[in-house]
Amino acid sequence: MKRITCKVASVSPILDDIFNVELQPEQSQDFVAGQYLQIVMAEDDKRPFSLASSPEQSELFELHIGAPENNAYARQVIEKLQNSGEIEVEMPFGHAGLDETSQRPILIMVGGTGFSYAKSIIEHIIDSEQDREVYLYWGGRNLGGLYLHELAYQWAELDRVKFVPVLENAVSQWTGKRGLVHQAVLEDFADMSHLEVYIAGRFEMADVARTAFTQQGLPLDQLHGDAYEFI
Repeated sequence: MKRITCKVASVSPILDDIFNVELQPEQSQDFVAGQYLQIVMAEDDKRPFSLASSPEQSELFELHIGAPENNAYARQVIEKLQNSGEIEVEMPFGHAGLDETSQRPILIMVGGTGFSYAKSIIEHIIDSEQDREVYLYWGGRNLGGLYLHELAYQWAELDRVKFVPVLENAVSQWTGKRGLVHQAVLEDFADMSHLEVYIAGRFEMADVARTAFTQQGLPLDQLHGDAYEFI
């Protein structure tokens, strides 16, 4: 783990309450696709965010930060980034990065800004020209909550990813999957024993998915998610 000073290159809204942050490090830092960094707010206050960029894009660290008005924890970070020319980060952290020793098909299941975790893994696979079978299940309340769904559809059109958006509160015209994202995975994979599964999102989602997916044949050593260090 290193502490690195980064120039705040940009803080731009993707939606009203989701921000794309670009940090330019003073020195490059190796990391594994799917790891995270911590923004140093104070010596006793370091806040974790998934890296959305791939390891091959080391000139900028990209983050997606959901910061609605009622979320002081994330809102304070955005305000500090907006008002600072530089920020210190510590990295890399996390044990749920892409396992490149496995050649099993990859299933990534995320909710909300957990997409940043998926983006790092998928763009690394693309950038490093790996021929991997990848399924991406992204759950949200509505299509607007899937804030970069256009990018996910582009990956699908390039035949790099099989993208399955799952909406809890879909409009009547929606023809895709509805409900909870882990249930959509269970519907599509009666046997999960052959998959390498990566999860990012709320702890509650990760907890329910662990129980359901292992019952569907997924070995625990093929399930990856930083949430599992805490639940």
